[in-house]
Amino acid sequence: MFTMINMKSNFLWLLILLLGIWGCSPDNTDPTNQVSDSLTQKQELDKGKQEEDVRFVSKDRNLENILSDFDKPLETFPTIWQNQAVTQKNGRLYREDILDEPFTGSVTEEFPDGSISLQTSYYKGLPHGQQVRNFPNGQKALEANFDQGVLVGVKSRWWPNGLIREEAYWSEGRYIGRRLWDRTGRVVKEEIVPQE
Repeated sequence: MFTMINMKSNFLWLLILLLGIWGCSPDNTDPTNQVSDSLTQKQELDKGKQEEDVRFVSKDRNLENILSDFDKPLETFPTIWQNQAVTQKNGRLYREDILDEPFTGSVTEEFPDGSISLQTSYYKGLPHGQQVRNFPNGQKALEANFDQGVLVGVKSRWWPNGLIREEAYWSEGRYIGRRLWDRTGRVVKEEIVPQE
């Protein structure tokens, strides 16, 4: 019986010794390195997921390129109120008192309190650049970009609490898909139209 206890004791000591040696090997000398390595691996996996998570690539010009069509800064063009704008049969917007030349500048709408509800830039009578709609509290409600009257890139909408509500994806004048979120920020719907 004494021999059996000695054998168990020796085996236990041998096991502890092996675990101690294995725990001190060059790969595992510092437990903080293990945590650091795990975090690095997780970050690399997350980065890979983000790269795979590209839902939309627009073939359209970006906003900076679109705005370069204006021969001077957009702020230097006139800003008119929506009630001063007239859309003709040709689909172009004109200033009500200047009907012989399509309007270039910004068109603004306001809430009863005088705060801006909508601002859209126009170039030669067509929406061109950015359109921004606000909630009455000043929070952004919608943002979209246009290139000579055509919706391009991502059209975004927000909930009144500031969380994203929808992203609609457009490229070359075609609807590509969208993502919808609920008021708490959870994705509730995703749809992507198969590309040819």
